[in-house]
Amino acid sequence: MGEIYFTDKDVTSIDDFSRQEIEFIIRKAREMKERELSGHRYSDLLKDKVLAELFYEPSTRTRTSFERAMRELGGDVFGFSSTEGTSVSKRESLFMTVKMFEAYHADALVIRHPKDGSAQWAADVAIIPVINGGDGRNEHPTQTLLDLCTIHEILKGKIDGSHIAFGGDLKYGRTVHSLPLGLSKFKRVTLHLAAPEQLAMDRDFIERLRARGMKVIEHKSLKEAFEKSQIFYMTRIQLERMKDKMSEEKAREMAEKFTIKLKTLDFNPNIKIMHPMPIDSVMQEIESPVVFSKSQYFLPQAQIGVFARKALLSLILAKSRNKFFEEKPRKELITPSNIVKRKIKKQKYEKEFYIDRIQNGTIIDHIHVGKGSEITELFYKKGCKLITAFGMPPEKPRKDIVKIFGYPLNQRIIKTIIMISPDVTFNIIKDSKVIEKFKAILCSNENCITRVIEEDVPAKFCRTRSGKLECHYCGHKQDISVNLSREDRKNYIHSLPLRR
Repeated sequence: MGEIYFTDKDVTSIDDFSRQEIEFIIRKAREMKERELSGHRYSDLLKDKVLAELFYEPSTRTRTSFERAMRELGGDVFGFSSTEGTSVSKRESLFMTVKMFEAYHADALVIRHPKDGSAQWAADVAIIPVINGGDGRNEHPTQTLLDLCTIHEILKGKIDGSHIAFGGDLKYGRTVHSLPLGLSKFKRVTLHLAAPEQLAMDRDFIERLRARGMKVIEHKSLKEAFEKSQIFYMTRIQLERMKDKMSEEKAREMAEKFTIKLKTLDFNPNIKIMHPMPIDSVMQEIESPVVFSKSQYFLPQAQIGVFARKALLSLILAKSRNKFFEEKPRKELITPSNIVKRKIKKQKYEKEFYIDRIQNGTIIDHIHVGKGSEITELFYKKGCKLITAFGMPPEKPRKDIVKIFGYPLNQRIIKTIIMISPDVTFNIIKDSKVIEKFKAILCSNENCITRVIEEDVPAKFCRTRSGKLECHYCGHKQDISVNLSREDRKNYIHSLPLRR
């Protein structure tokens, strides 16, 4: 295999790489390790390059291994490791933060953020390469690359046909979403899942893996998964992502039978245990004595992270040229694709307009009964003139209606409205006539960056080859829950770009 460079490449998902490219990165990481073993840890390969680290969430391994990798390649690093003391605490948007670091001569950016799809948004708006250091519970592609390097080392290069088990938190953990996607690029890999029912892997994700040809087996006990696997990939319970759905005490009680203890290793003495870390010192998904066993491989795994990230940074930046800051954002970046146009039918004013007509403005129709007051409150705060009708028609209430005089809609207000009542219809009125009629949809993933109103990330969707919808940013599969005709739905889906 010849040299492959990823000059200026964004890394937002492990699907950004083919199997051939992943194997090349594994080889380059091994070369980095061999160079260090021969006494050549440092080089000046990236001596004129600067990496910006934007870490909105805590990190030890990802942040410091990127920092070590960059410095050992001769480059420089700056940025922040928490939002405290930054303008993020003054409510600066992700977009503005990215553009500022671009302006301060960053050649690449690595970002960790609590919202799914945040890395893709950063990559869309930046002119420098963006590397995803973990976006919410979505993906962690560089962790996957180092994990694949580790699995390759453990199995002596034979990832095809391997049996890999996953345990712990398979619902909220991002590493257990990225790594299976990476393993799906290899042949005949079998996944063994062992987790509490409340933390089981989502069915949609399991079906996605099976559609890629992977065999996925769900086990009811740790013992079953241990006996059938070569590697067990354990993860901690992500209490911080559960939004108070579970107390720590309940989580500990639930996870107890899936904890790896020293006696657990008797089920398979030859197994190797990986973990993206940190290991929770209170919950102890892996008990302390296991660290001193021959099965432990998560400390070598962490070290491999430096080599894998050195390999990746060298391939992205070695041949890159410095870019001059781009002042004007491109307009296409803020164009949403969530507007579903509807046919304008002849209005039967005497029967269907339950409140006075307006000459110019917007009618928000089909509001869920009881939600109209929340929507009117939005416009009252903006000083708008409006009229409302709640529970119409009076004899058999099925909807609320709000009519706004002259106020132009924008995506921020549209998204706010459909988060209150998803099935509303927007009617744009000019000279007393409906000139446009549409519904709007929003990503169904509540943790998606597009649902943070203040970030002003445009809602964008794409279609898969099977005709399904996915969010452009977080990759979450969508069901159009709003009431549309079959023709309107079909036309909308076919108007969307095909998923890459």
